[in-house]
Amino acid sequence: MFMLVPLLLPLYLTFRLILPLPLSAAAKTVMSALLFAAALKQQFFLYFGGDFFSPELPVWVIVAYGAAFCALFMMFLFTLCKDIFLLAAAVLRCFCKAVPAFHTGPGAAAVIIALSLICTVYGVYEAQRMPREANVRIALDKLPREFDGFKIVLLSDLHISASRRADFAREVSDAANALSPDLILIAGDFIDGRVDIRSGDVLPLAALHARCGVFGVLGNHEYYFGPAEWKSFFEERLGIKILLNGHTVVSQKGADLVVAGVADEAARRFPGRELPDVKKALSGVSQDTCVILLDHQPRKAVRNAAAGVSLQLSGHTHGGMAPLISSLVKKFNGGFLRGLYDVGGMKLYVSPGTGIWNGFLVRIFDPAEITVITLTKAES
Repeated sequence: MFMLVPLLLPLYLTFRLILPLPLSAAAKTVMSALLFAAALKQQFFLYFGGDFFSPELPVWVIVAYGAAFCALFMMFLFTLCKDIFLLAAAVLRCFCKAVPAFHTGPGAAAVIIALSLICTVYGVYEAQRMPREANVRIALDKLPREFDGFKIVLLSDLHISASRRADFAREVSDAANALSPDLILIAGDFIDGRVDIRSGDVLPLAALHARCGVFGVLGNHEYYFGPAEWKSFFEERLGIKILLNGHTVVSQKGADLVVAGVADEAARRFPGRELPDVKKALSGVSQDTCVILLDHQPRKAVRNAAAGVSLQLSGHTHGGMAPLISSLVKKFNGGFLRGLYDVGGMKLYVSPGTGIWNGFLVRIFDPAEITVITLTKAES
């Protein structure tokens, strides 16, 4: 399956996109071969980079191969949409002769190729640029008035890796600190890679500073590369407290706010790991207390709302990355994609991510962000 699914894309495109072009057989063969080569990106990363999720390869190789795969995927989506339209028109024509007969020739194939390349160039550029500042105000019923105007900087899905190294971590740290936050929260997926390989690239995050501290949770990618080792590294070397089914109390002017965190759902795939447990995370916390919960994946928002959480902060979705793909991402994440939601009286904010994963190195109309959340007291 690992080999079959990627190869179906270029096979489909060869017959539906390349063959209709008015080119020589040699040119079509070369184009088809390039499509098949692009489809084998993950296999290339695995065998030459040593890891499916975190290939240890030069940046230009990762970005170039990532762009080639994105171009392949864009061509597939556009060609599929064209064929679905043609099929629907043909079916309708069987019932209504007034429906015109549509024909697509070489021109349509050329347009699809050109549009796919344009989208890829823009999408890869957007994925590689520094995240933008996004400001959001969130009103909470249980928020003590002493915390009205409290500023949180939310980071998520940094995915510090061979293609996003120490310079990226340093720029993000500088940008976050420049916002003078009261609290910095990191919603998981700090890294791609093992501690012994990636630690030097992550060290600049030690510069993160906020008046009330820096806290985070583990994401699914930390579980792929040794969650215990990364938790220790984050806490001992970076000064970032990881909330693993636990909480901390933030005090200000005699009032309290609870910040909690749960283990990621990926823990269920690894025997012996502590599973996500929101009840344990909130053990001893009064129902009247305003609780901010870090949960890397947003899909358990209903469960967390029922547990008495006031605000859940998540990431994981990368904002959907691109149109059409985003609908699938949304479906597999409980109907949540990016931005602010109301879930059973609980507020949920889903970050589109501060970085990008090498697996799909594209952002189309989906910029990365450093989120600045200003808490306000909801008026009853």
